[in-house]
Amino acid sequence: MRQEHGTPSGLWLVTAVLCVIALVLPGIVAAEFLANTTTVNVTPGETVTVATSLTETPAPTGTQVPTDTQIPTGTSERENTTVEIAPPPHLVSGIAEIVNLTCIMYGTVAPGSDNVTIADVMWDWGDNTTPEYHEFPALHTYSTPGNYTISMTALQSDGQNVTVTETISLKAPVIPGTLPPTPKATTPAGPSGPGMMASPPVLTLLEPVTDRLNVTLNGNLNPGTPGSSVTSVDVNWDDGSVSNYPDLPVTHQYSDPGIFTISITANQSDNLSTTKRITLDLKTTMPGGPVPASNGPPPDEPPLYLIIIVTAVIVVVIASLIQRIMLRRRGLPDSPGNRKASPPGVKSMPEHMPSQKELRTICSGTDVAPEVLDSVIQVAVEIAREGREGQQVGTSFVVGDTNNVLNHSRQFVLNPFYGHLEEERQITDIGIRGHIKEFAQLDGAFLVTGSGIVEAAGRYITVDMSKVHLPGGLGSRHSSIAGITQVTRSIGVVVSQSGGLITIFRCGKIVYTIHS
Repeated sequence: MRQEHGTPSGLWLVTAVLCVIALVLPGIVAAEFLANTTTVNVTPGETVTVATSLTETPAPTGTQVPTDTQIPTGTSERENTTVEIAPPPHLVSGIAEIVNLTCIMYGTVAPGSDNVTIADVMWDWGDNTTPEYHEFPALHTYSTPGNYTISMTALQSDGQNVTVTETISLKAPVIPGTLPPTPKATTPAGPSGPGMMASPPVLTLLEPVTDRLNVTLNGNLNPGTPGSSVTSVDVNWDDGSVSNYPDLPVTHQYSDPGIFTISITANQSDNLSTTKRITLDLKTTMPGGPVPASNGPPPDEPPLYLIIIVTAVIVVVIASLIQRIMLRRRGLPDSPGNRKASPPGVKSMPEHMPSQKELRTICSGTDVAPEVLDSVIQVAVEIAREGREGQQVGTSFVVGDTNNVLNHSRQFVLNPFYGHLEEERQITDIGIRGHIKEFAQLDGAFLVTGSGIVEAAGRYITVDMSKVHLPGGLGSRHSSIAGITQVTRSIGVVVSQSGGLITIFRCGKIVYTIHS
């Protein structure tokens, strides 16, 4: 019997195509550059004007764009250059909060496009003090009352800037000795001594997280009076809706873009409260950024090297499909049931992976398809083996009965899969595995529907785990997944951070383990 040796013909074809691209592409790029450059002979003592065409993007106020360039005598080149000016930064000032001689300015700032950043925000408080550089919100204390004009200048990384001014009026602070005494709120005197001063709760807000029209607010809540507690948080989202929450973080979805001033009020058990405001500028899409100058062909004509690259990609894909068909015809393993017979040099799945019959048994009584559970297990094995950036990673998956699982969990961080099309979130698609490995570093669990759609990452399980009984050595991640499978008709898959053990749960119990 003849034995085949060497690399499959599909790989030879891929290698040949890549070699041709590496040899031909640099010459094509150089030829295109020379073809789009015209040499003009100039008589000594003359000058040549090179016209520069601009796109129809309007230049910001105060920006000078040269239309003609003088070239000294000699030999010059005439170039058709396209230049697009980036929009200036966006600066929106919010409400000025004044306490005696102290002013706190709220607002928001954003770059004009995705290709630039905000370098800094310069503050001139109008009282002849040295300008300051920092983000919103900003605080300044004046020495005397009066009317002051505050100038806020957003500096963009491309040199553009925009300035917004606000005028405030400060009155003389009230001297306590000139007013009649007012009773101070105190807590009732206890057996140990007199009452204590009552203080409002302490509310510290972090930078809000925005994803298109979704906004997540987070921060810290602490009671201001000993013995009291923070009972609730009221949020006025400035779009007609006011919500009450037991704690932070909170998430809200706006129906339309715009500028919103959000008011957050922390309520204390002794009826004292604290309110803070923050201003957001929500956009559905950012304006287009600057396009580098190009000497290539007109925009409606694709460059030659791009056509070659696209053709090469198509050839590689076809060659990969041909190689896969040839491997199947030769009887080489390409399915979950044949993983034990992997050819030499190919990293195979563990020998104790569940068979198709075992997968069907585990999935019986649920809405989970066996091929979906098989894909989840494959991703879990890759995470257990590879980790992320050289570090071992632990994570968990909850598959099936999605509506009930959502009711017994909450979003711990911003959901990175929200808003994406369902066909882009299929766990059976190998292309999504890189994203799952990246998000495996987040706290919380992945939620996968029975049909294989990844619904969320970073979900915090909120079930009662008092009835969960697991062997020693398994941590809180295993307990939470066992608990969620106990109250729902779902299947849990847990990757241990230490040791690479993969545990499969069903009905609150371990039904299968895999050593990666």
